[in-house]
Amino acid sequence: MTRLLNQWGLGPSLDQYGHRCTQFVFHKGESGELIAVMKLHEEFLKHLMADFLFIQHGDLHSMLHEHAIQEGVQIRYNSKVVHVDSEAVSVLLEDGERITSDVVIGADGFSSLVRTAVIGKEVPETRERDITLNFTIPTAVMKQDQDLKSLTNNTDWSIWLGDQYMMHGSLVNSDRDFSVTLGYTLSGDLSEYNEGWKDKYPLEHFSLDLQKFEPKVRKMLSLATDVTPHIYISRPHLESFVCDRARLVLVGEAAHPLLPSGQHNTALGIEDAQTLGSLFSGIQHRDQVPQLLAAYEELRQARCISAQEWERRKRVMLTLPGGEEQERRDIRLRGAMAHGEWDHMDEKTFKEIWGDELDLFVYDASEKVEDWWTKWGPLLVRENLNRRSLAPNVRVELISKAE
Repeated sequence: MTRLLNQWGLGPSLDQYGHRCTQFVFHKGESGELIAVMKLHEEFLKHLMADFLFIQHGDLHSMLHEHAIQEGVQIRYNSKVVHVDSEAVSVLLEDGERITSDVVIGADGFSSLVRTAVIGKEVPETRERDITLNFTIPTAVMKQDQDLKSLTNNTDWSIWLGDQYMMHGSLVNSDRDFSVTLGYTLSGDLSEYNEGWKDKYPLEHFSLDLQKFEPKVRKMLSLATDVTPHIYISRPHLESFVCDRARLVLVGEAAHPLLPSGQHNTALGIEDAQTLGSLFSGIQHRDQVPQLLAAYEELRQARCISAQEWERRKRVMLTLPGGEEQERRDIRLRGAMAHGEWDHMDEKTFKEIWGDELDLFVYDASEKVEDWWTKWGPLLVRENLNRRSLAPNVRVELISKAE
């Protein structure tokens, strides 16, 4: 994602709001004992062609919003969409206004209205027992505690692996805040929680077993004031991101919802945008819309499924219950990360440590589209020679999905 944002000219904003990470530090959740350190060597970052950054979601949203406005995008607020018509290629607003277009892009999140119109039915949903708790702590407060002070002046991604939970934290907001995410398995009734980010509770509301956490983590939890819960609702992979009429298309969480606070949730949405934008930059006639949407689906579907499955595997592996399997995992992490020097790794060790991550992080959405245009672009041009060329002016309107 960082690479694409740099391509979009947002590098200066990333420098302003992002926090560069140089290593992942894994601890035992119950004791604080160091398990392993994964260093992000310069050679690894060269493969990624970008730094590994932390950034607040709100800061990223502001960056993209400002960039979109500068590019001429019209954004309409308080305009709730209540119906999507694939035949008329239109959306109906709550106030009765109907907006027509050449393509409707459904970027309306987990509970997508457009998704139902694309596949013609509701997607089956299963509420899992996993919940993600998010909160931030001012670093000024943490610096007053000797045990927490060290977390406020480093470039680490600090990770605690415990009995059926994983907690991680990092500096954000120009080092003014420490952002914490706790993935936890709760017992009891979870029906009051949802997939949104608006509801806030005190930490005591969740009745966590604090004995599962080492003293340093308990101190951080005691400093949590407003905690935002996010429930995980699993859904099957979609067979298609595009409707049968090739006029409605899904992007982001509407197309491929991931685990809450996963590593690739936002990145996949950015890749979707880059793919659609690059494909449609070469359009010569409206009749080519179905071909370009088919190309989008072809390029994105396998990639998104791979990322979804990777996130699930990692979550299971990092939240194992206490016992032999957890101990074997920790031994494997220690062994894999014992290679401190990049030059001393053989190919087998390299793949064991970085294989999955490299496959996911080095993906280049721009390059994939360029390859597609190289292969299929000449055919589209030839097809267009026999008809009047039409280069449409593309108008983009964002309709907010009011809660």
